[in-house]
Amino acid sequence: MKFKADSVLFQSFLAFSVKGLGAVAAFIMNLVLARVLGAEQSGYFFLGFTVIMFLGAVTRCGFDNVVLRHTAAAKSEGDWQAVRYVFMRGAAVTFVASACVATFLWLCAGFLASAVFNKPDFAPVLASIAPSVVSFALLWLIAQSLQGMGRVSAAIIAMNVAANIALIIAVWFFGFRLGAQAALAYSVGSFLVLGGFLMLWHLRTTGPIRPAAYRISLRSMVASAWPLWIVLLMTQLIQWTGQFVGGAYLPPEEIAQLAVAQRTAMLVSFILMAVNMVVAPRFAALHAAGNMEGLRTMALTAVRLMALGAAPVVAVMLIFPGFLMGLFGEGFSGGTVLLQVLAVGQFVNVLTGSVGYLLSMSGHERDLRNTLLIVAPISVAITFILVPLYGALGAALSTALAVGAQNLLAVYWVKRRLGFNTLAVWRSKSA
Repeated sequence: MKFKADSVLFQSFLAFSVKGLGAVAAFIMNLVLARVLGAEQSGYFFLGFTVIMFLGAVTRCGFDNVVLRHTAAAKSEGDWQAVRYVFMRGAAVTFVASACVATFLWLCAGFLASAVFNKPDFAPVLASIAPSVVSFALLWLIAQSLQGMGRVSAAIIAMNVAANIALIIAVWFFGFRLGAQAALAYSVGSFLVLGGFLMLWHLRTTGPIRPAAYRISLRSMVASAWPLWIVLLMTQLIQWTGQFVGGAYLPPEEIAQLAVAQRTAMLVSFILMAVNMVVAPRFAALHAAGNMEGLRTMALTAVRLMALGAAPVVAVMLIFPGFLMGLFGEGFSGGTVLLQVLAVGQFVNVLTGSVGYLLSMSGHERDLRNTLLIVAPISVAITFILVPLYGALGAALSTALAVGAQNLLAVYWVKRRLGFNTLAVWRSKSA
């Protein structure tokens, strides 16, 4: 299998364009909610949205990369029966898990809002957004299947474009003023989007049935999903613990500042996510073919592309943080330092490259899991120390430090297992 840089560049540009649409949609969603709902009500909504993002990821039970990897391999063999089998098994487990969690969240919203987050007024938001745990989880699993089939643009739209646009339209059209109203609108809209993408997935996987060329059992899927679930859980803890702990200690206005700053800072790494959509299935195919030189070349080309695209974005966030935070309205300009700190953490994430996918797509899930098992508990402990001392700034610092440590450790494992250093982008030969 010969690696073609121009193909990756073209596909990355396409994914970048669509992912850019997703980033713009997410930014506009945050902007509209902040300006329409105000700092307090948007703070409640953003906290609820963080909860469902976390639970929606955890209830996928680690099938994300399993579906992606096996779909890519089965499609390369022309085995559409295996493509359908892989997704349906993963979706069944995900649906049961997410439905149980969503029901619990809905029933216990009042207790959780008061006892865990110390915010009784948060209960209606939590109850209204609880059903979207199911739609959020399944939409991401559909996106992984579409990505494995090479439908990168459709996958990105399923992940984080369509539901956000639906919410923007609903808030703008109906003029919602309460976080609970926006939360209910998101739940309804995300299920409508889910129905549309289920139909699209069905149409895209209606291929000829042949004798099975690619064999995969549910047992082997579960065996692969288990370590990946641990990885996913630890990754989500690293990313969102700051907001969870902040949700218990900070007033809703500061939660809104932290949430807006973190979501804005994540624009730095959207290019990483866009390129990952293209290269992740190719990493799996190149490794399966034993083409280590092609794998190295693709990985380093991707890092160069990502660093080039992210540098101007992080520069704007570091130089003009007051302007960016001021766009969200009164009460958000106090989050300028939060934006700067989180932007630096996300830039480190970009500069290290697609190290997580390199490990998981090459069969080294255990190394990735062990890295996160080290970083995540330390991150949680540091967050509980820093947030009571420094408030929202402590949450931002702990998140940025954890993201950087996670990726630098993964760089070490890529070097040890695959033989090249993703930070050594200036080299033309293996490091």
